[in-house]
Amino acid sequence: MSVEALVQQALLALRAGDAARAISAIESAPAVQRNTQAAQRTLAAAHAHSGNLPDAERAIVRAINHPTHQIEPATRALAGRIALDLAQPEAAFAQFEQLVRVAPQQAAFWRYLWQAAHDAPTRKRALELSRAHQIALDAELSTAWKASQALVDSGQRGAAISLAEKTLKAHSHDASAHWLYAKRVVELAPLTALDALTSALPSEPLIGSADGVDVALCLPSVYADNDAITQWRERYARGLHTAARNLSAATLSASERVECIRHTAFGLAYHGRNDLELQTQRGDLIRSLTQPLELDAQPQGVIGDRARIRVGFVSKHVRDCTVGHYFKRFMTDLSDAQIEVFVYACGTRDAFTDDITKCADQLRFFDDEASTLASVSTAIAQDTLDVLIYPEIGMEPLIEKLAAMRLAPLQCALWGHPVTTGLPTIDVFFSGAGLEPKGAEAHYRERLQLLPGLGTCYPAPPPPSALTRAQLGLPEGVPLAVCAQSPFKWNPEFTRAVALCLSASPAAQLVVFDGPATGSGELFDEYLEFHFSQVGVDANERVIRLPQRSRADFLAVLAACDLGLDTFGFSGGNTSLDAFSVGLPVVTLPGEFMRGRQTFAMLALMSSTIEASLVARDADDYARITTTLLADAEKREALRRDIRASNHYLFDDASAVVALREWLMREARQAAGRAEPARR
Repeated sequence: MSVEALVQQALLALRAGDAARAISAIESAPAVQRNTQAAQRTLAAAHAHSGNLPDAERAIVRAINHPTHQIEPATRALAGRIALDLAQPEAAFAQFEQLVRVAPQQAAFWRYLWQAAHDAPTRKRALELSRAHQIALDAELSTAWKASQALVDSGQRGAAISLAEKTLKAHSHDASAHWLYAKRVVELAPLTALDALTSALPSEPLIGSADGVDVALCLPSVYADNDAITQWRERYARGLHTAARNLSAATLSASERVECIRHTAFGLAYHGRNDLELQTQRGDLIRSLTQPLELDAQPQGVIGDRARIRVGFVSKHVRDCTVGHYFKRFMTDLSDAQIEVFVYACGTRDAFTDDITKCADQLRFFDDEASTLASVSTAIAQDTLDVLIYPEIGMEPLIEKLAAMRLAPLQCALWGHPVTTGLPTIDVFFSGAGLEPKGAEAHYRERLQLLPGLGTCYPAPPPPSALTRAQLGLPEGVPLAVCAQSPFKWNPEFTRAVALCLSASPAAQLVVFDGPATGSGELFDEYLEFHFSQVGVDANERVIRLPQRSRADFLAVLAACDLGLDTFGFSGGNTSLDAFSVGLPVVTLPGEFMRGRQTFAMLALMSSTIEASLVARDADDYARITTTLLADAEKREALRRDIRASNHYLFDDASAVVALREWLMREARQAAGRAEPARR
């Protein structure tokens, strides 16, 4: 039988779903005869059908490299699809780029091209090709999503929103189209996003999927005014109610319901409002979704009367980062003859993680692929802990979901994300005695437990780089105020106060930093222009925006500036600690909640004199203090000297670690004694 006939026989077998017969047909031909492009392509397709991707790749490479024939479109198409299956997007994109150039009428080739467009350069090339051939980018959701991202990458925000709007009209009954539109509007036009969503989306969102939940619970990073914050919070509350109702009725498995929660309520904490009610509603929702999964993660034995208390820490931030710096000593210094420490590190590992490995009794590392709710919860439960501590609930979905499960008799939260978790499964919230206002218990669903001072043991920062203003890209001879906080901390009240300070200090300039997100600098510029223009300040002339720096260079920028400006409602944490380490005075307005009182607590720890000079009573007083200090170099220098002399009170204070140890020894055994026998 000829090789052509065998290829036809193999193709018929493939259409019938019999990959083994197809492979046998091709391989029955002599080796020389079956070394044709069509035969090797068919063999590759059969291997791919059977899941044997390595052999599929070898066969398709032979087909492409065949010396006597031009590469046929079908061969390139299969090569691209195999490369996608092998997670080789660069190779896949190269094949589909060739295909759409020679056969632009083939819709499937465009679909695969956009599927392979894995980064900004390839998305840009795909966009240019699509436009050149007038391809409708909203025809398919998968294409529309990547195409809109390509528009964002290239700075075409209006076009990205327009494409999302067209896609929504074309796929109005698909929750993914709603999410694409919501995401683009909230990201790219946050000041007008609420009006846009209200007019474009139904009052009852399509909630029964992850995309639908995201639409209902999305929040922008910045707001036009306080009324907008109120309206967004009301929308969020309605979204929680609808999500709870629709997910309970959705025809999804328990694990699928849990996966519908892809994001935390991170943005709520930056509104400067009491989040207890909303966090409690969200906590009850997450608990209702995770509770059915607990049986799969139950301990294999009952916690007994052990010589050492087992204490676990689970975090996505067991690495060189803010949360890691806050609580590393909690994980490294507790292990002794009475306490056995288990650390569950999820995500990124670095030298910081390895340092903890040397001190903890057990460190269980889960990389990004292994960090699943099932894998981590099972590992924790099998270790039969007495106490489980979460350093930062509310920053990562995985951690929030784990915390919503009962994996230890006593479960606690540290203040890495400084707001109540709202979870019924978290028994205790550890905060700092210096951070909390009177009556703070009313802000938490958990039992509030105060540790000394800042409730942390923050290491002294390294020295700054020895760089001048000129080397840092800063002007000489003018007063420089710096606010190193992320844009989402700039609430409308604070932004207006800064604008008034600049208006009253015409010689001064403001230094800010770019965020990590694409386009965040441009959006932040627009936000500042919106608010500054209302008091007659030209943001383009008065604001210096710096790129993100190494930590040593960041500290050098702080040292080179004259005055730090602390945000309202959610003050600086590690940023203020860094500022004080180089002696920079920081003006602050203490908030109603702990998260707005971090800088205030640091100033109070250093000295009453420093506190009296830099702590404002209200927004007007904040503007007065700031304006006065920007005009008084001698006063600023005196404050620098005082801060440098007193900043040692802020760093390497182990009293919180000692207090936690004492608390564990007092209460952990009691909690373990109340534990119910494990369910089998």
